[in-house]
Amino acid sequence: MSKFKIIRTAFLLCLVSLSFGSCISRLSRPEITGTIADYDKKPIKDCKVCETVTDNDGHFTLPERRYNAFLLSEMMVMEAPPLFVFEPIEKEGFENDVISMSHPFGGGKPKGAKSPIDTIFLKKKNQQFDIQSMLNDSNWKLAYTKNADTIYMVKDGFDNWCKTDRCDGFLMDYKVLTDNYFYSSAMNLPEGMIKRFTDIKFSKTNSAIRVQQIRQYNSTFDGPNIPPDTLKTSGFWKLKRDSFITFNIDKMKPISGDFKISDIDLYQLKLIKTK
Repeated sequence: MSKFKIIRTAFLLCLVSLSFGSCISRLSRPEITGTIADYDKKPIKDCKVCETVTDNDGHFTLPERRYNAFLLSEMMVMEAPPLFVFEPIEKEGFENDVISMSHPFGGGKPKGAKSPIDTIFLKKKNQQFDIQSMLNDSNWKLAYTKNADTIYMVKDGFDNWCKTDRCDGFLMDYKVLTDNYFYSSAMNLPEGMIKRFTDIKFSKTNSAIRVQQIRQYNSTFDGPNIPPDTLKTSGFWKLKRDSFITFNIDKMKPISGDFKISDIDLYQLKLIKTK
């Protein structure tokens, strides 16, 4: 063996030895801070958030967690590891919830990673809602299934209110019904349409509603491009016994009719058409 090969082999063995003995710090959970409150915005004390509990003001802090990984194995992967956070929230008399976070390369964040959440609103078991007040003089976004037998509604401000798994799943169900481009397997929209966004405004004084629907179409190489269009219309709504709602909307017969309210939360409604 030549002198050069001996030196190179020794260098590689030394590098491997150092690598196996060397570690790199990776993130498994950033520092998470926030406040737990009920739907009346009253702080909830002694609420369990993973390994800690909230104080008298409903505040909690989950400290940052890290782990050591072998440098050599991390170099072989050539990218930072993913980050998955799953922190349960539990309080007697309230529905359980979960703080979850994920990022494909979040494990590579340096020490001192923080993730403030602001306020998480916990839903009481058997929580009661005034649906009339929820709808009066408010703006909602609406999505519906292909045969319009199910409607998902999210109120303006949903993104700021929803910070946990309990409501995040509902938002995903809504998005799937509005976007055939990103959620291509859903195929919920009419052929040729790739996106459909429907805004609905409920009047406070006379049960009137105003609707605006924006529709986007797929561009083709062998045919004319169809520009986006907007449908503006109006109609009326009526609430029956706090569990049924009727829509009568001009130019939108698929979502006109009687619906049962099957799922309700502060910023979301799910409606099932009755026969």
